[in-house]
Amino acid sequence: MKTKVFRVILFFLVILIIPAFTLFGEKETVSYNENKTLAEFPKLTFDSWKNRSFMNGMADFFSDHFVLRESFIKAKNAIENVIGKNEINGVVEINGYLVQTFRDINYNLTDRNIAALNKLKEKNPDIDFYFMPIATAQEIFRNDIPRYLDVDSEAEYISYCFGKLNDIEAVDVTDKIAENNYAFYRTDHHWTTESAYSAYRALGGILNFIPHEKNEFTSETVTEDFKGTLYSKTLNENIESDSITAYHTNTEFTLTVKDDIYNSLYFDDFLTKKDKYSYFLGGNHGICKIENKSLENGKKMLIIKDSYANCIVPFLAEHYSEITLVDPRYCAHTQIKTVNASEYDDVLVLFNVSGFSSEQNFVLTEFIGGK
Repeated sequence: MKTKVFRVILFFLVILIIPAFTLFGEKETVSYNENKTLAEFPKLTFDSWKNRSFMNGMADFFSDHFVLRESFIKAKNAIENVIGKNEINGVVEINGYLVQTFRDINYNLTDRNIAALNKLKEKNPDIDFYFMPIATAQEIFRNDIPRYLDVDSEAEYISYCFGKLNDIEAVDVTDKIAENNYAFYRTDHHWTTESAYSAYRALGGILNFIPHEKNEFTSETVTEDFKGTLYSKTLNENIESDSITAYHTNTEFTLTVKDDIYNSLYFDDFLTKKDKYSYFLGGNHGICKIENKSLENGKKMLIIKDSYANCIVPFLAEHYSEITLVDPRYCAHTQIKTVNASEYDDVLVLFNVSGFSSEQNFVLTEFIGGK
């Protein structure tokens, strides 16, 4: 009888105390581990009650601020691993790496994106265009991923894209990336600086510049405590933290973002934050411009990109007087129309495969100006 009473009391304590701590305890606005902004307490009005947005907001609030929330998530994910569920939130653990899975390709969207790129090339027939989709870690670990996960082949997807190009040079650096022992971050979806350097060397022969040897750079490990986007999806503490390496020279650069001018392509402030990959270029910007103050060859490059480009740009900037970066994910239609591709010697399109296959805003590149 005492045991039964104890269980009843414990039950009511749990259903009362946990919500009370959730409701009245100290609140965070951001979950740095999960890299997300947490829901705010919803405002109660007649309309929000009537249309149920208040109740939905309360559900989001309690979900985001549930006491010991991250501990419960870690425990849940650990249990799922033990019982054989390999994939968590689209991420699978392979050989000490967290790997984002790539499947269910939207070929209609891919065709639309390639068509927009071809139209941009048609407007600029005298400009050299290069398309360089970057395979993700899934392609490197493809032989180790369980077959029942039924992931798609990134190599086949790249070939499909290349077959749709009109008068645009296809660049595949997958084999060069695979030669690196540390080709991708263990906890993040990006390639490492080492892989970016390999791609830069490959581009030298294609874009007609002589790439610098590694000994011409000063190599610096700027952090050894990077836990990236894939850690945020899994909170998997078994994966070793990543290091980020930067390669410096004495070249003087300026980076212009809107009305702000910076004298570096690297931003140390981000090394103390969760989003340490934004150390490169200070993160993603709709449009920004890099000028090489130590070079006067007059060569200009336009790069249409996602965040994979951020760590290769400092290498490429060594060989161009000016590089303009356009990230269609952060551009408005009116903003992207201000860029004129005919003003550049080379146009490079650099996206990771997963990002390009799902990018809704890439079609905006069709509105980049030309002759």
